[in-house]
Order: sequence, then C-alpha cells, then structure tokens
Amino acid sequence: MLKKLLIFFGIIVFFFILMNSVIMPLYVKHSDTVTTPKVTGTNYLEAKKVIEEAGLEIIQGDIKYDENIQIGLIIDQNPPPEATVKYGRRIYVTISGGDQLSEVPNLIGKSLRDAKFTLEQRGLELGETVRKSTNDFPEDFVISQIVQPGSKVKRQTKLDLILSDGPSIGDLKVPNVVGKTLDDAKKLITESKLKIGKITYQTNNNVPPGQIVDQYPKSDKSANESTSVDIFVARKKVIEEPEVIDEDNSNKKENDPQLKKESDTNADENKSDSEKPLIKKDKSTDTKDKPSTNKPDKDKSDTKEDTKKNSPDTKSTEDKGDEIPK
Repeated sequence: MLKKLLIFFGIIVFFFILMNSVIMPLYVKHSDTVTTPKVTGTNYLEAKKVIEEAGLEIIQGDIKYDENIQIGLIIDQNPPPEATVKYGRRIYVTISGGDQLSEVPNLIGKSLRDAKFTLEQRGLELGETVRKSTNDFPEDFVISQIVQPGSKVKRQTKLDLILSDGPSIGDLKVPNVVGKTLDDAKKLITESKLKIGKITYQTNNNVPPGQIVDQYPKSDKSANESTSVDIFVARKKVIEEPEVIDEDNSNKKENDPQLKKESDTNADENKSDSEKPLIKKDKSTDTKDKPSTNKPDKDKSDTKEDTKKNSPDTKSTEDKGDEIPK
C-alpha cells in the first residue's frame, strides 16, 4: 500500500515538473511576441483600437504639418507595420497637423512697415490696404484690421488692413498724374480744381522724356481748391560724345611740311585777338609808307633859297628871267 502511494506521488511530481519546465515555457514563449498592425492612413481613434486589440500600446509622438494630409491622420508609426515585437510593446505614431496655423497679431497703431515685418515673422502676408482720413493716427499707420487679433489662420494667409491717410484737408481728391505727359497732367490737375505747383525735372533714362515720374501730394489725398500739386518730370541725361581724332590725317600733317604749315596758319587765324601776339611797328616803316603831303616845309625852303644865292654857278631867276642856265 505504501509502495503504491509512493508511485502515485512520484507520477504527480513528474507531471508537475513536466508542465512547469517544458509545456508552460513553450506556450508562454510562443504567445510572448505579436506582429504590429498597420495603422498609417487612419485617424488616431481607429489606430488606438487596432493596436490595443493586438496587445500593444499606442503612444502619440510628433505632430507634422502637411497641407496635403488631413489633420488627425497618422502619417508614420514606429515600429513599422508587420514587425515582430513583444507583447505589450509601445507603438509610437506621428499625426498630421494639416496646415500649420498662425496666430494673428495685433497690428493697430503700428506703421505700415512694422506691420508688414510682424506678419512676415509669423508666416503671414500683407493683403490689400484701404486708406481712410483720420485725425487719430498719423499717415501710413494701421487704423483697423479685417481679421481680429488672436485668430488662428493658415500660414501664408493675406491680411487686409485699413491705413490712415492723415487728417482730412478738404472735399477734393488729388488725381493720379504719374505716367502722364506734362500737358495732360496740367490739364487733369486744373480740371480737379487744384493748382499746379512746382515743376521739377529729374534725370531718368527709364521713361520717355516729359513723362511724370512722381507727384506730391500723392494721388487720392484729400485736398481743397488752394492745394498745389508738385510734379516731377523725367528728362534724358545728355551724354557727350568723345572727340574722334583722325590718326591718319595727323600723321600726314606731321610728315608733309605743306599740310603742317597750312594747319598752323589756320590755327593762328582761329585765335582770338587777345591770343595773338602784339607786333611792334617800326617808325621808319610808317614814315616811308605814309603818302606825301602837299604842305611845303618852311625850313627846307629857306635853306634852299640861301644855297642858291651863295652858289656862283646859279643865277637868280630875277636877273635872267626865263633863261635856263647852261
């Protein structure tokens, strides 16, 4: 009887050891690994349900902004689909954020330049601008904005602004004369019941001469009948052409004495009177060239008469009359 009990007890111990050492480890080892399911392209709630049913755990990872993928969809997972992992492994998923949103800043009271810079910093763009006369803000400052501050919008969204046009001067509007001719600009300003102000000519080779390139006040400004509009007119820059020297003729003059002499003569003739040298005249030449006068020289006449009287060979005409001495 005791022997049977010992045999029975030994069999129980053997089965216990067999189940604990062989059968159970094989079963546990086989069920300890699972294959990861594919969840890319699905939303987070669906992916969570599929992963948890597979005995795994889902963890939300990064958010990637992609305008081509709907917001909330899973665009990547780690480990990838069909990978063998341990039971209870964490699966990290990357979710699409769609278009990246930016918060609209408060631009009221900023200058147009500062407002544009602020928008560019947030990935936004300046849209259309409308001007309105007001005494509350200086010219070119933001009075109001269409999209309210704090709103979430997509990047690269254009925001329209209302800008100050300065204080209102009158009921008239300054016309736009830029790009028009001077005559057309004068006519348009006069027809707008305004005055033509200062006309300034500016060198500008990019537009035809006589075309208006700028004006002050600018177009659409409020004005009254006493307002003068200054206009700036384009003109061409005069480019002086360099003097062309004929080297062949110059060499010919140097080698040919006759041509060189003619060239020097022409050069002297072209000189002004102030450049010509002063020529000192010879007194003897002047006396010689002067025409003889009919006035008798008194001293010479008296000397001649005395000589005739004292000469023995000469007889007085008073004694001989018309007789000619031999």
